[in-house]
This record gives sequence, structure tokens and C-alpha cells, in this order.
Amino acid sequence: MTLLRCIASYADLRGAPDLNLSIEDQVLFGQSFEADRSEGEWHFGQALDLITKQPVYEGWVEAKKFSVETTSTHKIISLRAPVFSRADIKSPIVMSLSLGSRLTAAPSGTSFYKIQQGYLHANHVAPLGEIDSDYVAVAERYLLLPYVWGGKSADGVDCSGLVQNALWAAGISAPRDSGPQSRELGGAVKVTPDLCGLIRGDLVFWTGHVAIMIDEAWIIHANAHHMMTQIESLEIAAKRIKKSAGDITSIRRFSL
Repeated sequence: MTLLRCIASYADLRGAPDLNLSIEDQVLFGQSFEADRSEGEWHFGQALDLITKQPVYEGWVEAKKFSVETTSTHKIISLRAPVFSRADIKSPIVMSLSLGSRLTAAPSGTSFYKIQQGYLHANHVAPLGEIDSDYVAVAERYLLLPYVWGGKSADGVDCSGLVQNALWAAGISAPRDSGPQSRELGGAVKVTPDLCGLIRGDLVFWTGHVAIMIDEAWIIHANAHHMMTQIESLEIAAKRIKKSAGDITSIRRFSL
């Protein structure tokens, strides 16, 4: 087993070493990956949870997008952060990093941080230990971002990727898929026929789908109906989703 970290903007994780297959997850810049074995230009292993550093998803990644593990000091807090070639906002952009990306960074002047690939503006960076207590507000940063199956980057997210990213920003470990999320996150809340009593931050689950309550009546979720992250009425969404995925299966709540 070799411990690596992603050095690309993100790396797609697939079920087999084949670029023609759909992606199942994405490894963010600076996220750790345990490589069990290599075959040609691919590594097989496990992406590690950003909080616990425990395996959270298994699959194949392109080897060229990974290098030896280093210690992270900072993280990206904006949805998308440009990496400039110099400590100058007018300099060319060499790559962009997504919210949650881990960095080995050092201050460069008053407005920038230096990483190996270039410079990040200080407004887009925070110390690794800084926690955002409102994961719903984090999820809202993804509003109108395209829906991408398996996505977890600023180029697009899916429903469970949105939840995982938002919780990671709040310092909460989370499974990758909605099924395990519905069993392992928070505590169970009774599902009532009128859907009353819900609060901001509750997670609402259907078979294969998850949404986040932003108040007692409205949700935010990445979904294929709108093909983006959208805010809508839980009542309206539940009626539509019932046609393809059935009724709400569970509601989970954190004691924060």
C-alpha cells in the first residue's frame, strides 16, 4: 500500500481502468489516496475521508494525477479558486481548485498563499483546522452548479457528493453514497405524512437520493431533474421523486 495525494484539480475515480466508463467519485486536489496496486497508467485503491483519513471509496484513478503524500496545512473555502502563476491577480491562471481541496501552503505577502503549482488568493484559503459550522450554507454555495453523476468538484456534483462536501467543510466525516449516508449520518427522525417538524440541516433520503433541508419546508439538492443543484419545496420535490424512487425512506438529523 502506497499513500499518495491528488495533484490535479481533481481525479475521476472509476470502477475499472477505462476512461470510457462513467465516474463513480472524484478525488479532490490534495486528498489522500491509498494505492494498493498499479496497472500501467492506473492506480487501484481507496480515496480517504478528509476528516478521519479512513477509506471512503474504492476504485481506479489515473496515476499521472497523483504524487507522494505531503502534510496539508490549508484548504480551499470558495467554490472554485484560481491558481495564479504569480502573486498577482492579473497573472495567468494555471489551474483551478474546488472547495475542500487540501493544500500545503505558505503565506506569500499579504494577499497570497504559495503552493507548488502557483499562488492562491488569501480570500480563497483557510487554515485546515478552521470549521464552517453551517454546512447548509456551504451547500448553498453550489446553487445552480451542474449535476454530474459521481461529481464532487466545482465542475459539478451529484446529490451525495454535495452532502459529503458540505459536511466535510463542517468537520463531519461522511460516506460517499446516499445509502450509507442514510444509515450512518446523524440520528433518525420520524417521517410524518405531513412532513412537519423538519429543521434546517435535516437530511432527507429516498432510494438513491438525498436532499438537505434549508428550513422547515425547502430543500437544496443536486438532481438530474433540474440537472443542477437547486432549491425547491420539499412537498413538490417529494411528489415528483415518488414517481421514480418511491416515498421518503428516512430523515437524519445532527445534534450540533
